[in-house]
Amino acid sequence: MFSIKRILIVAIMITLLAGLTNVSAAASDVTLKPSSQTVAPGETFTVDIFVSPDVDIAGMQFDLFFDGSQFHVSDVSEGSLFKQSGLDTFFVEGSVNSGLINDAYGCVLGASDVSTPATFATITVTATEQANGRSELVLRNVVVSDPKGNAVDIDITNTEISVLFFDINQDNVVDFADYGLVEQHFDETTSYPYPPWDVNQDKIVNVIDMMLVLSHMD
Repeated sequence: MFSIKRILIVAIMITLLAGLTNVSAAASDVTLKPSSQTVAPGETFTVDIFVSPDVDIAGMQFDLFFDGSQFHVSDVSEGSLFKQSGLDTFFVEGSVNSGLINDAYGCVLGASDVSTPATFATITVTATEQANGRSELVLRNVVVSDPKGNAVDIDITNTEISVLFFDINQDNVVDFADYGLVEQHFDETTSYPYPPWDVNQDKIVNVIDMMLVLSHMD
């Protein structure tokens, strides 16, 4: 009888420990938004660093890595995240170099905090004229602090930028002539090196390629 009880107790303990192991710790989300976007060479676009706090926070820092041959960063501006506190804030855009934004940070100036999701920073980026294909913008060295100076747990989501050519006939204007070329090859399968009418280079010419051209008409 004793041995049976002992076995049952051990089994219950193992089950409880397994359950505890499967419980994931809560964390604040730090997300580059949008999660993906498509742009043309030479096009300027923005990426937001969006924070969804799981606890009260009052400060944040980040680095951002990108392909310097594909993109140039022209501006890093403060979002509304810490301004929600109603107090003054301090924001440093960091050093912008080829392929790196280094040591950008900001905080609430005073005894206050925020817990409502909002944008911490907006980054203005321009694709180079030579840019082509898919490339990630990657957050590194991200630290989010609570009001007492303790680092909080975070989950990070990066973004992918696709730089594609929409001037299918290469006449320096995106118009219905380019759309017509995509339509002419509709439902064709492709392979590398991809023809220009497979705009997003996904091995099939379909309505997505049409819409990409339409959305970038001059």
